[in-house]
Amino acid sequence: MKRRITGATLFGLGILCVLLAGALAWIIVPSQRKVPLDLIPPDVVLEASNATFAQVQLGPDGAPQLTVENAGLRATTGIKPDFEAAADLTGDLEGNTVIWNVFNATDRADTGAAVNRSESRIALDRESGEAVTWPGQCHNEAPQDPSQNTACTPGNVDFEGQLYLFPFGTQKQTYLYWDSALHEALPMEYQAEEEYNGLPTYRFEQQIPQQIINLEPQELSALLGFLTPGSTTGSVTYQATRTIWVEPETGAIVGYRELQHRELVPVVGTPVVIFDADLGYNQATLDVVGEKAADGRSQLRLLGTYVPIGLVVLGLLLAVLGYLIARRGRRPYYQAPARTAEPETTRAQA
Repeated sequence: MKRRITGATLFGLGILCVLLAGALAWIIVPSQRKVPLDLIPPDVVLEASNATFAQVQLGPDGAPQLTVENAGLRATTGIKPDFEAAADLTGDLEGNTVIWNVFNATDRADTGAAVNRSESRIALDRESGEAVTWPGQCHNEAPQDPSQNTACTPGNVDFEGQLYLFPFGTQKQTYLYWDSALHEALPMEYQAEEEYNGLPTYRFEQQIPQQIINLEPQELSALLGFLTPGSTTGSVTYQATRTIWVEPETGAIVGYRELQHRELVPVVGTPVVIFDADLGYNQATLDVVGEKAADGRSQLRLLGTYVPIGLVVLGLLLAVLGYLIARRGRRPYYQAPARTAEPETTRAQA
């Protein structure tokens, strides 16, 4: 009797292990492939060793002056999640969206003097990493004259596509990636599998051909007035190439390079390069994003692959062992042999 109970228990535990493996692989882990609501991303720093850029500085009389400089650049992006705003979301956004306040600061590498400032508020889908429609989204570029600052006005931009994250389980396909200069999402094409920063990654590339970008009239007038005196009309052309390395399990961007070129083109006169730089993650950024991506990848693979496989193997062993023990615990059933009828004796007749 005890053998049968032990065998049945082991068999039940084996089935339970198999069911738990299936739940981990197909229900629990997939449901956790989302950006944590309490995630605080690390600061990301892009550097260019030798760049050309327009910079506003105060002259001897205290008035702002715009000049073209050559020096190293350091661009820092900091992200501060807005937990309260995310908690107030309703409808399809509730529980599926994070709200991030993003601050960008570009400075000279040699003196630390400010070159550009911008801020954004953006809503991102926790699973795909894409920007989602939200009335509070906004973007503000600091104007060339730092004394004329404007606020980040809700609804002044419609973010779309990928910005700071790719989907969990990134695929070998083309994604739309946001371009801040053009204020639209453009194709980012898959190129190849590569090992980058010690991780298996997918490399994507975005090519933006030369084109005119829209500037506020006062900003364009300031550029023309300072850099091409005598010309009152013109345009700014822009072109860029971005290369991104993505760890596909987590969708983390573990490598980034951007080549950007802008020129002020007056109707009369010679074009002036106002920005030209080859920007990429510095070593500190490579280290921190690589470590976080590796940890996330290991955790997802452990819970989504290795643990379920181990549970299935253990479950099958327990089930087989339980069946064998229960089978041996059965008492053999013996059936008494049928008694053969003895022939009746008859008296011998005299």
